[in-house]
Amino acid sequence: MSAFLVIIITLLLSFSSLPYALAANSSDSFELTSGYNTIVDENNNVILQLGLALHVGDKYINEDNTLYEITLIEGSLAKARFVKTESSLSLRTISIPVQGTPAGYQPLIAIYHTHNDESYIPTDTVATEPGKGSIMLVGDSLSNRLNELGYQTEHDKTLHEPHDANAYQRSRRTFMRLLERQPAALFDIHRDSAPLTYYQTTINGEDTARILLVVGQQNQNRETTLQYAKTIKANADAAYQGLIRGIFIAHGNYNQDLNPHSMLVEVGTQYNTREAAQRSAALFADVIPSIISPNPMTAAPSPAAVSDAENLPSTTDTAQGNGTNAVSEENKAALYDIFSVVGAVLISTIAYLYLSTGSWQEAKNKLYKFYKYEFTNFLGPHRKRKD
Repeated sequence: MSAFLVIIITLLLSFSSLPYALAANSSDSFELTSGYNTIVDENNNVILQLGLALHVGDKYINEDNTLYEITLIEGSLAKARFVKTESSLSLRTISIPVQGTPAGYQPLIAIYHTHNDESYIPTDTVATEPGKGSIMLVGDSLSNRLNELGYQTEHDKTLHEPHDANAYQRSRRTFMRLLERQPAALFDIHRDSAPLTYYQTTINGEDTARILLVVGQQNQNRETTLQYAKTIKANADAAYQGLIRGIFIAHGNYNQDLNPHSMLVEVGTQYNTREAAQRSAALFADVIPSIISPNPMTAAPSPAAVSDAENLPSTTDTAQGNGTNAVSEENKAALYDIFSVVGAVLISTIAYLYLSTGSWQEAKNKLYKFYKYEFTNFLGPHRKRKD
């Protein structure tokens, strides 16, 4: 019986993910090749400029962990309301271990580019170069540094051109191929379209491009993926304050329904130099060991965790307050995602029964007959146990 239920649940989950797969082929995921949109707060202060399509309900967590939500869009200008300030403590105590692996195993990090044509004007003279965008060199910098840190990497440079709304559907095939290798994380490396002011910083005395993390809302994994983004930002803040400019929670999908530890990473804007973007990618790689150990069998605390040990409780302390095993933020997010999917399946099933029968009574009768004849016959007749 359990095997049958597993098969049924698997099929239901597959059907329930169809809307998210379709969203990947939607104009909601469109990104500008030039120009940008501006988001302002209630006092008309600019809080974000970026090249992603905007929708009412999109959210943004800024560098100071303040959460805003878009309430109005007028052309390229959007207004957002203050929601709350995220807890920096909860952001710093979550880690994503890789367990159940043999000694000597090195986690695989997959890197790809939905928009291969993106480039950096000061270095490349153009914003886009079809077939050979320098964003792929930025991906090389990330891959090379991860290799130095002890990870396996696969940097996939499959082209997904042209740069249009269907690019995510084309990159979805690449993503699914990468999943066959069971990567610990997947990064879709882009560069944004926005003024240089919001993407330029100096770290360790060197010109560096800032990074924006993007999470898709049309995604049954959205809570887990958002928690993952918060984890990345928190660890990056501890190591290189200012490297991550924030987390944008968009109306799109970005193929994140296929894996909750997939992240869209915007490295700079077209007005940064390529060298600044490559430097940023290497610093981003330096943050990964604090989230996913390069040697899961001998996981060590991150430098950020060590430096903050006197001020912050450890992950174990947070999860085991008063001697009771508490559910971590990551597990809570995963449970939320599971219940969201199951709820979507139940609603879809009820809607289908009603639409196919025309009345609630007929829907009820159809469900009863299925249980009485089809489901019972599959399980076999119930027999009373003899003592």
